Parts: sequence; structure tokens; C-alpha cells
Amino acid sequence: MKIAVVGGGLAGLSAAVRLAGEGHEVSIFEKNSHLGGKMNVWKSEGYTFDMGPTIITMPAVLERLFTSVGRRMEDYLQMVSLDPQWRTFFADGSQFDLFSSLEGMTAEMNRFAPDQMANYLQFLSYAHRMYDISEKWFFWKPWGSLKDVLGAGSFGPQSLSLAAAIDPMTSMHQAIRKHFTDPRLAQLFEHFVQYVGSSPFLAPAILSLIPWVQIGQGCWYPIGGTGSIARALGKLCDELGVEVHTDTAVEKIEIRGGRAAGVVVEGGSFYDADVVIANSDIVRTFRDLLPSEESEQYLRKHSAQLEPACSGVVLYLGCSKRFPNLLHHDFFFSSNSDEEFRDLYERRIPHADPTIYLAIPSRTDPTVAPQGCEAVYALVHTPYISPEFDWKTGAQTYRDIIVDKMERCGMAGLKESIVTERMITPLDLESLYWVNKGAIYGVVTKRGLTSAFKTGNRSKTKGLYFAGGSVNPGAGVPMVLMSGQIAAQCVLEDMGTGDRIKNNMNQNARV
Repeated sequence: MKIAVVGGGLAGLSAAVRLAGEGHEVSIFEKNSHLGGKMNVWKSEGYTFDMGPTIITMPAVLERLFTSVGRRMEDYLQMVSLDPQWRTFFADGSQFDLFSSLEGMTAEMNRFAPDQMANYLQFLSYAHRMYDISEKWFFWKPWGSLKDVLGAGSFGPQSLSLAAAIDPMTSMHQAIRKHFTDPRLAQLFEHFVQYVGSSPFLAPAILSLIPWVQIGQGCWYPIGGTGSIARALGKLCDELGVEVHTDTAVEKIEIRGGRAAGVVVEGGSFYDADVVIANSDIVRTFRDLLPSEESEQYLRKHSAQLEPACSGVVLYLGCSKRFPNLLHHDFFFSSNSDEEFRDLYERRIPHADPTIYLAIPSRTDPTVAPQGCEAVYALVHTPYISPEFDWKTGAQTYRDIIVDKMERCGMAGLKESIVTERMITPLDLESLYWVNKGAIYGVVTKRGLTSAFKTGNRSKTKGLYFAGGSVNPGAGVPMVLMSGQIAAQCVLEDMGTGDRIKNNMNQNARV
């Protein structure tokens, strides 16, 4: 069977690997010159920067992809567990280190806020419960709506009880504030929802599972940078005979006789296929690759569900000095968390005192910067592209706000140490990665029985499937890798060969 994958991001790569491993003829069409999508790499003056994701969680999702095609992940990647996972700097001058081990967290909590220990343990239990529910109901499933879940035929009284247990009408903000009275810890744990580009005021309580995923299952770094994951998947594609077309933008997904028939690329060439998997932003897929009245109706009907998640500004700074007070991952938090989220998600303007996330990978991997130097990655979340802020005229001023805050928060001498620099804005993200309004994390996640769902992996059009951060199960490296494997599973099941595959995936679900 011939399969065309539109987009060589992590979801597209994982789908291609899975299907090529089953002996199918797979081709990837990628508009950029590299594979991996946002998991891109920039090198300058002896510094190496991961341009996209820098925090890796749930490595078992990646490991099972290798296992599914008879490979061992450790033969392709060296994954290192980070403990402590990150260091957090609060506006009042206090700092808190997040540990993987319960022993480390207990000692740190007793130092930082001993009166919050019981609250922390209760929250961890709550977050773990949310993870267990998600693993049973939602992970590795192609759901696109509550109707899909109810139609699966596996629901009874116990399932309805579990449905109530996810607190569908409770926001993540409400759930966390029930557990923590210390506003600093509330700010820390609320910020985890930014992994999927949403506001804790909007996101459902079930996303409280994210802190448990990192604390309970670890925070990981692949030696050589996170870009090595994309390179490893590219190597797998090569070994399995996947045909890769880089610098090849798809202009249209061809539909003939009510089913996908292939893709038309820039310049007009047509590549026929029995199956098309769209690893592209779902809004742009419907609007630009599948232009039709039916697509327009879908976009109108689901406009609230398809609202973009947040965007961001990223600075890549090659520095001629080191900053010994920092860990591999660090956060400089804003002085007013609630106002920051309201600026980003309601007022649509960059916050004046932004939370800054830093990745300093030379703490773990000395190959990314010259000796005695730092390759600094600084991310500030911003609204998606909207009329409320002009990035063409305001980007440089906002860059200066970010750098000034970094110096104030403990990176003295930063400005003078910068040897090489690059900045990515929401406009660049939109152009580089073909994402709707520069959104980093696909579409926003909101609470409620229906709005928490993303577009499903199966299309109503035969032979057409969806994968990536803007569709089920959502954004973030593990979810995107899962999305590609789910799309591949759907293809195999629809071909009539999916029972064995589905059983294998269920057996590996708790790896």
C-alpha cells in the first residue's frame, strides 16, 4: 500500500516509521530542508541550539515506537534523567528546585514551605489519578469527541463514575488552588499547563496529570540535544525504506471519488497514494490543503475548539561566560501569574514582566558550547498573532525586556557576553512551521465535556488521517509521538490488520 505523509514533524515521522515497519511504501513530503518540524537545530560560532522542544517526558512513548519495528532505542539515543529537573526563581527572591525523587522533593519542600508538604502529597495523588484515568480512557485512542468515546461500546456504570472523576467542569487553576495555599507553589504547578499552550483558567483539571508525568516519570535529555530524536527517527526512516522529499511543500491533498488519492506538491507534480496522513496544522490543513464547502463548515462549527494555543518568542544566545547559579532547566517567574495569563489569553498582548524559561544544556552536555561558555535558550510565551500586538515593530523592544529581566534575575553580564544571537517570533513560527497564527502548541485546550477534545485521527474522508500537536491527543513531544502512532494504528486497523497491532499497543501501554 502506498502512503503519503504530509509533514516530517515528529508525528509524521512516527507514523511513517510504524507503517514502513509493516512493509508499506511510505513517502514523506516536508516543506523545510530538515525533518523533525519544530525539533530543529541551529548552529553558530561553535554553539548548538535546540530550536524547539527541550524538555522530554514519557520516553516510553518513543521507546515503544522503536520496539514496534524491532529496534532498541538505546542503540539510537542516549537518554539522561535530570535530577533536579529544574530550578525556579520567584519574584520575591526565593527559589525552588524540582526533583524526581520523593526524597529530594521532601527535603526541598521542608526547606521551602514545610506547611505545604501534606498539600503537595495530596496534589501528587490527585495528579496521578488523573493520569491513570487518561491512560485508561484517552491515551492511544483516536477520539475526536465525546461521541467517539461513548460509541466505543466499552462504557458502563463504572465508566460513568470515572467520567465524573475527571472533574470535567473544573479548571486546572481551581484544582491547583484547592491543593496549595502558598501562591508560589500554585504558580509553579499551574505553569505546567503551558506545556500544551493553554491557560490554567481555561484548561480542564485533568491536565493536572502533566506535573505527575514529569515528577513521577522523570525529565529527560538526549545527549547531543533534543534534535537527536528527530535524527534518530530520520535514520529509522532510511533503514525502513521511507522515501523522504524535503524542500517539498504540499499544495493540496487530492480527493477523488470521496477518498484520498494522493498529494499535489509545489510546482504541480502529483503523487498518488492509497492513504494520506496529514501531519500539518489542522486549521491550515482544512483551509489550504482541503479547500471545500465541507471544510469551511467544519472550521465554522468547531471555531471555538480550533482556537490557536499560545505562541512565543525564543532567544538563542551564545554566551562567552557561564552562569553557575543555573541548572539545565530554569524558570524566572513573573511577579503576577494571574495577570500574565490574562494578558496572554484574554488581552492578547505580551506580558510586561514575563515568565522566562531557560534551557542551559551545557550543564549536562558540554558538546553544545565552547569550553567555559553557555548556549542559552530563552522562551517566553506570548499570544498568537492578532491585531492587538504588531511583532514587526515590537519584537526588538520585547527582546530587550526579556534580556533585561534575565540580567536582573541573576545572569549578570549577560549582554556583554553574547557572541552570537538569533530570535524567533510568532511571525517566524508561522512561516517556518506552517502553523495557524504562529501557535506553538496547536489548538488551545479548554474545560468541558466536549471542548477538551481535539480533532480525531480518523477523517470522515476515506483514506485520510490526521496526526500532530493540533489533533488528538494534543501538543507536547510525547503526545505528538503518540498521535503519529495512533494514526498509523488507525490505518492498519482499517486495512483489517489492526487487531494484532492494537493488542501489541495495549500490552505496551504501561512500559
